[in-house]
Amino acid sequence: MTPNSAPNSAPTVTPDPMTPDRAAALLARVATTDRPTPPEVVAAMQAIERSHPGKPVALEDLEGTWRLTFVTGTKKARKRAGKVIGAGRYLAAIPKITLAYCADSGSDLGASLGRAVNTVAIGGLKLTVTGPIEAIAGKRILAFDFTCWSVAIGSWVVYRGEIGGGAASDASFADRPLKERPFFNYVWVSDRAIAARGKGGGLAMWVRIEDND
Repeated sequence: MTPNSAPNSAPTVTPDPMTPDRAAALLARVATTDRPTPPEVVAAMQAIERSHPGKPVALEDLEGTWRLTFVTGTKKARKRAGKVIGAGRYLAAIPKITLAYCADSGSDLGASLGRAVNTVAIGGLKLTVTGPIEAIAGKRILAFDFTCWSVAIGSWVVYRGEIGGGAASDASFADRPLKERPFFNYVWVSDRAIAARGKGGGLAMWVRIEDND
């Protein structure tokens, strides 16, 4: 032992590399009761982003109803909130925030166009926004725009109206360049959960809602 040697020094532990397969396994656990920590979720999404993303996302891969489960907020929001948002957080059970996608098979562009329904529910009170969506060919990007909103108590619709550009914005949606539309870049898509980065830089995950949920 040399004079500068530290007695009983612990061996160096090399952390497991966040491979795409390990990252996908971590993200799959978000849809279970054995959830990874928020930093693990963010690290997994970033690892998959850095890897080859695989095939482009088709609208049929996203069809269904998904519950928003995990968010990091946009880059601006994280800067303002600091440690309040930190590396991301799981959302509470209330309010229940869902996002439903449905393809429009009757459109000229086939299954690349559809509709989105985003709902925030607290008990029987529901605030819903709807609008067109487009899966960008050859990419993992889904562009969207919300043009209508409604408020309902149970099955009774109290109010329905337009937002943004309304019907005119809806009609011109597919003709507008991507830079003029909000969008999600889907990092990871599975049968049970999906993860995406928004145009503002925030990350989010949704878990599929089954019929009995």
